[in-house]
Amino acid sequence: MDSIRAYGPWSVFIGVIIESVIVPIPSPLIIMGAGFVLISAELRFLDALMPILLQIVLPGAIASTLGAYIGYAIGYFGGKPLVDRWKGFLGFSWSDVEAMERRFQGGKANTSIFFLRALPIFPLSVISAAAGLLRLPIKEFSLWTFYGTVPRCLFLGYLGWGLGETYQGIAKGIDKAESVVSGILILLIFAVIIWLRGRVRGRILKGN
Repeated sequence: MDSIRAYGPWSVFIGVIIESVIVPIPSPLIIMGAGFVLISAELRFLDALMPILLQIVLPGAIASTLGAYIGYAIGYFGGKPLVDRWKGFLGFSWSDVEAMERRFQGGKANTSIFFLRALPIFPLSVISAAAGLLRLPIKEFSLWTFYGTVPRCLFLGYLGWGLGETYQGIAKGIDKAESVVSGILILLIFAVIIWLRGRVRGRILKGN
């Protein structure tokens, strides 16, 4: 927060790039903190829009897009061995990437990237890794990552501005929700595996 007070949008830019990869930093904390620190509480709702766009949304969306390239490269070049090795640091496992990969298939990758990026509770790094794994065109990935990050940053910026000092507790709560979503993805994958194994076993028994 002291850094944001001192350097403004530049701290937002650098902080978002870091939190795009390093899981221990709560992802909503920087954007909401910037809304609290940089935007005057005396402004009206509509009057706060332009300062939020210029000081928070623009640097935040650009930084989030640049930070997404790291996850994209992990999926593109590293694949399963790298994810398995660094999953504790990255905050997602290979099963998360596979689940996201299935979501992207069927010609809906761009819209999936947009909506998942826009949701404040969805883990961002796993989206990027799955996109890299599928070798999605870098231009489309960049554009839809940027587009999806804009409403996310706008919402969190306004939330931090409106909540004031209470934003810290809310931001940590949203970050916990990200972890819950990741856990649900893993459970769904296990459920699908068990179901598929049951079907295969049933067919084998019928064949015998």
